[in-house]
Amino acid sequence: MYIQSKLFKAQIAIQLILIVLVSLIPITVKAQAILCGILLCTVGIPHGSNDYLYRSDKSAKGMMKFLAVYLGTMLLYLVLWWIAPLLALLLFFVISFHHFGQSNFENESFKYTPSWLWGIWVLALPVLLHFDEAIGIFLQMLSTTTNTTIVSTSSTHSAWPFILIAVFGTVYIISLLTFERKNILLYFTQFIIVTIWYFLTPLLAGFIIAFCLWHSLQSMQHQASYFKQSTGRSVHQFLIAMLPFSLMALISFGVYVYFRSFNVAEAFILLSIITLPHVIVMHRLYHKTNHVLNVE
Repeated sequence: MYIQSKLFKAQIAIQLILIVLVSLIPITVKAQAILCGILLCTVGIPHGSNDYLYRSDKSAKGMMKFLAVYLGTMLLYLVLWWIAPLLALLLFFVISFHHFGQSNFENESFKYTPSWLWGIWVLALPVLLHFDEAIGIFLQMLSTTTNTTIVSTSSTHSAWPFILIAVFGTVYIISLLTFERKNILLYFTQFIIVTIWYFLTPLLAGFIIAFCLWHSLQSMQHQASYFKQSTGRSVHQFLIAMLPFSLMALISFGVYVYFRSFNVAEAFILLSIITLPHVIVMHRLYHKTNHVLNVE
């Protein structure tokens, strides 16, 4: 079980160390970019590169069918971004809320309350804390212009984001007391230190590091455990299997940055397009996991 695993304890320790570091030492923008780049290349992007291993048909024909469906889903989502960007953005929010929460609680159900609340908390908290900057990115993703003065005023001179944070945080804690009483101390510790982390860090650096530390690492552990139990192969073989599509993704991203330069809004759109089929694969994997293993 993830919440009681050595990885979870290591994540707590790493997060506490990072909190102390950012509290005591000014971290330059360049240092933030380097750290985020390293984490994305080593953990963030690769954690979804083994989706092909979990297809039901292991034959070459099954692989071609899997890739066709996977890439087809990405293409359809790209079309949705083109014709209905607001709907595409809302879909990105919903699937991300579900995916982040599901991985944290390793629950196959769409209806598990703490899962949804945690997913929303992890993604919405940095947005509320850096509202103007986040709204600017969302507007770029929608290719829409608006009066930034109005947006800035509504967030800067209003207490509503902090009221919402307090209310939603309370609701999440109540859900833990209701559904996760056995592990309440561990989940509450996670909640507190991730919240502190977001209060201390900039929008993008704070989110990317939290994403890699709390989502990508956990997902990789879950996948590796399933891979070992279902195939009898080693973690080393799991990591080797991860290389081909990880390298393809990293090279593709490098080519994109080289020719387009780095645009945050475009990068999040690309992330959303990759995320949709990955979320579908992982949701099915969590369902399979309940019948194959108990992750320690």
